Amino acid sequence: MDNSQTSAEDIDMTVVSTNEPTDALPQMKKKELIEAVAAKVDLKKPDVKAAVEAALEVLGEALTNGQSVNVPPLGKLMIKNSKSGANATVVNLRLRQSKGQDKKPLAEGGEDS
Repeated sequence: MDNSQTSAEDIDMTVVSTNEPTDALPQMKKKELIEAVAAKVDLKKPDVKAAVEAALEVLGEALTNGQSVNVPPLGKLMIKNSKSGANATVVNLRLRQSKGQDKKPLAEGGEDS
């Protein structure tokens, strides 16, 4: 028998990637985001909560109004398409992140954030 031929049993048919979203991926909820930010900047959670909620509201409004949002180091968020339903509007976004660039803070030293 010639071992150079590949049989159907030898082929790995595992799907590596799909375009379908999955709920199996880990999620970060708003509470966890606030806790992580508070720990990173060493501020009290109520102060961080107000800032995070305001930032999310502004980002949501900008995207709803059709604006792209460019916020390094997160990246550039662009609306791919949207669809209005009976109970909600579904907006598909594309996130473009730069490769190989150093992560720079949003405000430089001596600059207000």
